[in-house]
Amino acid sequence: MENNQQKPILRFRPDGTFRVVMMSDLQESAQYDPRSLRSVEVLLDECEPDLVVLGGDNCYGPEINNEQDLQAFLNIFVAPMERRGIPWAHIYGNHDHDARVPIERQQEIYENYSKCVSRHTDQTIHGKSNFMIPVYNRNDEIALAIWGLDTNHEVSELDGLIGGSMEKAAGLPNQPVGYGSWGMIYFDQLLWYWNTSRDLEQKAGKKVPGLMCMHIAPYEYRTACANPEICVKEGHFDEPLGSTPFNTGLFALLLQRGDIKAVCCGHTHKNDFDAEYCGIRLLWDACVGYRCYGVDQRRGGRLFVYREDDPDAVTTQMIRTMGK
Repeated sequence: MENNQQKPILRFRPDGTFRVVMMSDLQESAQYDPRSLRSVEVLLDECEPDLVVLGGDNCYGPEINNEQDLQAFLNIFVAPMERRGIPWAHIYGNHDHDARVPIERQQEIYENYSKCVSRHTDQTIHGKSNFMIPVYNRNDEIALAIWGLDTNHEVSELDGLIGGSMEKAAGLPNQPVGYGSWGMIYFDQLLWYWNTSRDLEQKAGKKVPGLMCMHIAPYEYRTACANPEICVKEGHFDEPLGSTPFNTGLFALLLQRGDIKAVCCGHTHKNDFDAEYCGIRLLWDACVGYRCYGVDQRRGGRLFVYREDDPDAVTTQMIRTMGK
């Protein structure tokens, strides 16, 4: 595997901007829909990103039967970034866990690509795609951080805690703001974020603004969508968010640390909204793939543009790829 020190170092451009594209739910294999590959190419050409984040459900797990299948898929769909010399990172979604390749081995295969800059940073915690990538300004100071949190697989992973079906136990008939049976973030991941964020603040001499990417949405997304007239700035939120049944405390932790200014998720393919709750932007980026379900007119990815002179602020929009 290539030494991580040889990977690209992320920096703001000479014009003072840094551009990130998050594209989720590709859900492809080597037997792919050509429109999906074209969708990736369009996003890269139109957005000219400094970093691409693959936002989970990257592969369609049921069609990935071995390492050769995974390698064949990646050779097709990361080639557009590798060929253009664009650094890229990745987090996992539930369908990535459906592949018949252990997630630990998947991580090794991903990291072996020369432009892959996401490196799982702590082998002792849950998930294999937790990362923090620094972005440097012209003075070689860390001015921005791109975070990834692995939302794991599904709530059945918790069955052992109660000796039975956690989905059945947690899925009570009356839920205040909906119910989802998908994966969650564990306390050891929250502690890793807290400690890493504090270390980063100490190193930089101040809190470093950040963008946090994950597949399954935190609980508070449901609160924001339940109050659209107050929270939702634009976009569609007409599909259930498919979240975890438990509030893991992540959002409260982000408020207390005060460095994450925006969170972006995927997972459900028809949503593409831009909301704000308690001062944190809560964003969705629909789906980039064309073989999975979705609304064709909404397919694409989400572009984030940061400025070196004010990295606390971000401008963001969905970039559509249909017909391009």
